[in-house]
Amino acid sequence: KVLTPEELLYRAVQSVNMSHDVAHAQMDVKLRSLICIGLNEQVLHLWLEVLCSSLQTVEKWFHPWSFLRSPGWVQIKCELRVLSKFAFSLSQDWELPTKREEKEKKPLKEGVQDMLVKHHLFSWDIDG
Repeated sequence: KVLTPEELLYRAVQSVNMSHDVAHAQMDVKLRSLICIGLNEQVLHLWLEVLCSSLQTVEKWFHPWSFLRSPGWVQIKCELRVLSKFAFSLSQDWELPTKREEKEKKPLKEGVQDMLVKHHLFSWDIDG
């Protein structure tokens, strides 16, 4: 079964909450992890649409003058859609203290290295 963006978002939030609550991670860390999952799954722009299309959600969480409560959020969605063309392999647990040893073995750069090489978005010092 192919999951809808809503189902993927729900599962991603569950996954982040389960792994990050144990580590007592703060909300900003959870958000960045959720963004990593959205990039990996190439659905970040669709998740933004799911959230911004829910009037109840944006009214609850965003100020009336927020960009996400204006029609301008569609601009952000269009910019994020470009990222869905790239293959990311980012760790959702990157900032968790329990993963510190693994981080030293596998730097963040490895998560995007294939994309950088494929699309020629790197400096010549990619291995440095």
